[in-house]
Amino acid sequence: MASLVLAALFFNFLFAESHSTSLGLWLPLPLYAVFMATVAAILTALFFMGPALACQSRKRPILRVIQDSVGTVPAFALRVCFVLFLVFWITAMIALPVYWWSALFRQGRASAFESGAVAATVLTFLFITAHQTMHARSALSLFTNKVALVILFAALIHVREGWGATLVGSRWDGWYYSVWMGLSELASYMAPLGLVAANFGYRVGGRRQVALMVACGAALPLLVTMLLVGLIRTATYHSSFYQPSLNPTVSMALWSHTARSALGGRLLVAAVTVFGALRFAGRSMTDIVGVRFPGSLRGWLFVSCVIAVISWLALHPFADALQVALDWSGRCLGVASAIITADLLTRKQRDEEPQIVNWIGLTAVLAGLATPLYISHGPVMLTPMPWWYPWLLPSYIVAFFVGSIGRLMQRSGILPQIGSRSRPLSCSQ
Repeated sequence: MASLVLAALFFNFLFAESHSTSLGLWLPLPLYAVFMATVAAILTALFFMGPALACQSRKRPILRVIQDSVGTVPAFALRVCFVLFLVFWITAMIALPVYWWSALFRQGRASAFESGAVAATVLTFLFITAHQTMHARSALSLFTNKVALVILFAALIHVREGWGATLVGSRWDGWYYSVWMGLSELASYMAPLGLVAANFGYRVGGRRQVALMVACGAALPLLVTMLLVGLIRTATYHSSFYQPSLNPTVSMALWSHTARSALGGRLLVAAVTVFGALRFAGRSMTDIVGVRFPGSLRGWLFVSCVIAVISWLALHPFADALQVALDWSGRCLGVASAIITADLLTRKQRDEEPQIVNWIGLTAVLAGLATPLYISHGPVMLTPMPWWYPWLLPSYIVAFFVGSIGRLMQRSGILPQIGSRSRPLSCSQ
């Protein structure tokens, strides 16, 4: 059931659409399948398996694991980052569907108030359905996963005249940079969500179950989606549905040359596929904060405030401040995931009472966040727009190595155990 819930993060239309412009079919199909399987295994092991195994081995929820790694005070700041990231991520995921629904119901003349009302209504429905039993949540996720797969296969069938090109792949100049950008974009999507999903590992009985959950809930859905997206992109480019000077995407394969009057219902069905991912984010947010919803007044107040904020932010999805806030909050969670995985691999001793500040963990986090200060932005053409370059993967690598070296030096006695003990902050179980 946990695998079905996690799979919704990858089986949705917006994930497929946003990753249609990178990691194209630049190799013959068999080699591309091997390459994507390797990428899916590595990224899933780093960003999903590591935090989940850390929670399972320590028998603690993710917030307690973070406290053990960085200390109670930095953990409180990261707890705030959890909430901020989920708010901004839900905003980014729901903004486009809200625009589609508003345009459909009002024939393109929806006001800001009407769009906000649509967003608030949809979010209320999602938050309520997200707080059902695990069996009900997995059944809802299974439905949206099936719809997403049907849409992807429909797009592939629609551009069947370009299938021949998928066997040999498409070669273009600068493919190496496109591959690196694609990996960075996948990392910036997966690392924060993998840390959010780590509590599933705390609830699962053993390591084998954690491995099966992550393999079936993250690695396999990622591999299937990226293979289909690569096939769709290449087939679209070599079909009559391709629009010159634009990047071939899933939406181009589905709706190129489609009359505007016929788009409404199709957009509505595509938007429904994001419901599973949004339910996961909504439930994770209340778990992180530690409120009961819908069973308490405090929970209703918190969720109402979150819905109001997201509904307003969804009216400004391309604001620079929103993009920067999403990037920074996600990067903070990414470097936290790196130090947790480093502690797992170096077998850091579990503390009964975490320190107020764990200086090795905090140094690794700060080193990861400061990565853009001492690593160049890449091509000069991208320097004026640093948000276009996802920094999470380089930040993760730096934080992981700094944390690993610090823990190994501490175990060997080169670095002393520095810090004072404190009672852990209260965390949601």
